[in-house]
Amino acid sequence: MPLKIKNKRSNIGLAVTAMAFTLMAGRASAGDANGDFAPKGIGMMPCSQFVQAAEEGRVEAAIAMSWFAGYLSASNMLLPETYDLVTWQEGILPSIVVSICQQAPDQPIAIAGPELINAFGPSRLQTAERPAQVSVGEKTRLLYPSTVRKLQEALQRAGQTVSVDGDFGPGTQSAISSFQTAMGIPPSGFPDEPTLVALLSGPAPAPQQAAPAQPAPAATPPALLPPIDMEPIQSPLSGPGQ
Repeated sequence: MPLKIKNKRSNIGLAVTAMAFTLMAGRASAGDANGDFAPKGIGMMPCSQFVQAAEEGRVEAAIAMSWFAGYLSASNMLLPETYDLVTWQEGILPSIVVSICQQAPDQPIAIAGPELINAFGPSRLQTAERPAQVSVGEKTRLLYPSTVRKLQEALQRAGQTVSVDGDFGPGTQSAISSFQTAMGIPPSGFPDEPTLVALLSGPAPAPQQAAPAQPAPAATPPALLPPIDMEPIQSPLSGPGQ
């Protein structure tokens, strides 16, 4: 999967970092009576190694994020009243894991798993829903109707006029565009990651006076990851000859 590690100085980067600090402040209780558990596979990769691989766009980071996708899928199956923990955050997951790992560089990346459950548990989707495709121009993504309703509620709290019906129509697109303009986000009307983070990661910002229009920066396509090396990966916790 392409990794999109955002610039730490950007609004979304700062918001993701703040989310990670909140996660680490209230750690999930997991493992044995002492909170210890045995990570498996690439989950044993040291956090410092993952951060470096993610920042350099190396394939090890993509493999690690596939491990987290499996972890979250298993959590969906095993946690009570849980259909989907990750309802819209797929695009920022790598950045969240990087932020968590930067605070515990000597720990294995598996420590981020309970932190993700802590973060997404309160807003999880508890019963099955069919996601709908949201399209604005050439941009598309899938969103659950309940996520669209939360998005519309947050837009209302931010001072936008929009119906709360779970249907992403022209009114919702227009409200998002107005919100993006007020927040200094390129006003596409599309629910992209910066917009969703701004609306759904905490209390919606108060309405602001629109800033003068600025030309949107040219989009930089994500770099393609190199082909995956199918040779066995040595455990980063293994010593010579092990």
